Amino acid sequence: MTTTSISKSLLTSVLSVYFVLTLLVTCVQVLGEYYDTKRMLVEELQNQQSTFSNSLARSLWEFNYDQINATAEGLISIPAISGIIIRDDTGQVMVELGAAASQSLLPKNASETINIDEASGVFGYYAPLTFEFSGQSTPVGDVTLFSTRDVAIDRIKVSLYFIIGNAIIKSTFLIVLFSFAFSRQLHRPMRDLTQQIHNFRLDDLEHSRIRLHDQRNAEFLMVEQAYNQLLDKLEDYQHDLQLTQQQLLHANRKLDEQNAMLEQDVAHKTSSLSQVLLDLERRKNELEQRQDKLMREIRQRQVIEADLREANGRLQSSLTALERAQSQLLESEKMASLGGLVAGITHDVSTPLGISITAASYLRDQMQAMNTALSERKLTQQQLQEFLQTGNDAMQLLENNLSRASDLIGSFKQVAVDQTSESVREFNLKKYLQEVIQSLRPRWKNTQHQIELECDDSITLTAPAGAFAQIFTNLIVNSLFHGFEAQVRGHIQIVVRAIDDQQLQFIYRDNGKGLTAEQMEKLFDPFFTTKRQQGGSGLGTHIIRNLVTQTLHGTINASSEVGKGLTYEFIIPVNYRQL
Repeated sequence: MTTTSISKSLLTSVLSVYFVLTLLVTCVQVLGEYYDTKRMLVEELQNQQSTFSNSLARSLWEFNYDQINATAEGLISIPAISGIIIRDDTGQVMVELGAAASQSLLPKNASETINIDEASGVFGYYAPLTFEFSGQSTPVGDVTLFSTRDVAIDRIKVSLYFIIGNAIIKSTFLIVLFSFAFSRQLHRPMRDLTQQIHNFRLDDLEHSRIRLHDQRNAEFLMVEQAYNQLLDKLEDYQHDLQLTQQQLLHANRKLDEQNAMLEQDVAHKTSSLSQVLLDLERRKNELEQRQDKLMREIRQRQVIEADLREANGRLQSSLTALERAQSQLLESEKMASLGGLVAGITHDVSTPLGISITAASYLRDQMQAMNTALSERKLTQQQLQEFLQTGNDAMQLLENNLSRASDLIGSFKQVAVDQTSESVREFNLKKYLQEVIQSLRPRWKNTQHQIELECDDSITLTAPAGAFAQIFTNLIVNSLFHGFEAQVRGHIQIVVRAIDDQQLQFIYRDNGKGLTAEQMEKLFDPFFTTKRQQGGSGLGTHIIRNLVTQTLHGTINASSEVGKGLTYEFIIPVNYRQL
């Protein structure tokens, strides 16, 4: 068996722990330097993006590709920037230079700046580009600046050399210090102690005692005292051993007498033991039979358990398939609702655009006539005044109809984006609900139906706006499609009240034909509809309940009587403020 000195083992253990700790601390320092440098590089990318964003936005707006390439080459020449990707508002890559990450890692249509996490040694900073024109911000594309791990490592080379050199110097100094201390405080006293122990003689215990000189270590003094006390006890044991030997001789004589008596007892007890063994054998057979019975029951239970697991797996697969189908149906219903908005808003926008085109054509013809009269010197003051009056009327007509088309498209754009997004944003509740109602106007503008909205103008929410758009779109469409089926003049009332600082109450009621008690029990069930043959999917109210209870974490109730309309009341906890 290989042995090593205790001083060497202890020194090895202490130095091993120190080297491990030093390695860990050094690694932590290196990682800290790296991530701090990486953070500074991201801040540099952000600063560079802020510096050139306005120039890039204007170049994208003006389709100035030379200026875009020149700006990109200027950015890539900066030491901190190793790659750049510039895209337009459709996501098409305009410029890609240097070491850049895969385009699949870039966000699609993001409206906020994003830090691109490191992948394959490349990280970056993404920012959308908007162009300010006539007081409005228009997205024109985005720019992503990249840097690499090599740039970060190159910046921290000096710090790395200093950290590693410092660790090596400290380790060398501690090795020398610990080696000297262990040799002086442990190895030398241990060698002296070992030499004195080698002089031990059992027949001369007095001269075998340990006497350490000039020793101040309490541990070695304790060893000396313990060893000498052991010798004292050994002397006492030698005296007791002699007395014990005499007693043993006396006991042996008595033992011989007892052996004769014991043989007689053994013969008597052997017969009793045979009877006991027979009883044990019988009980063993009974236990084996019971064990076989239990094993059969266990195997039966295992078979039943396996069948139950298999049935549970099939049920779980069926449940997963049902959940997937339900999600697909909900998404289809959402896209169908958005398609209806697109068809309606297209028809509503075409009217003001057609009027605008007619006015523009008429104004162009008048200008050509005025230009002809001017070139032939037949222009009179009366013709000029009539042209100015006619032009002013045409410009007013153009301005009013284009403004109307812009308002319609703006309302539709906001509602459509919110219905296909679950992002949380801040918005004015009343203004947003008016935009939702405006986007649905093509469905009821040719009827005598009315929609009344009661809401405080000052309520501003921070919530998923798309959930509100989907809820009220489905409610209004259900009223128009189902409730007002046989009515000429329907009335819808939407009331919003603040219960306290954390809750809002929404009451939606119409004066439609209402529902029976049996229909009310199935109102929120998926695929329940009274218009199955006319294209109804039966998912509208189911989507409303899921959005209120799951997305907005609220509660919803409904009440109705035949001929007295339908009323929804839902309460949601929200973060809102009053301006």
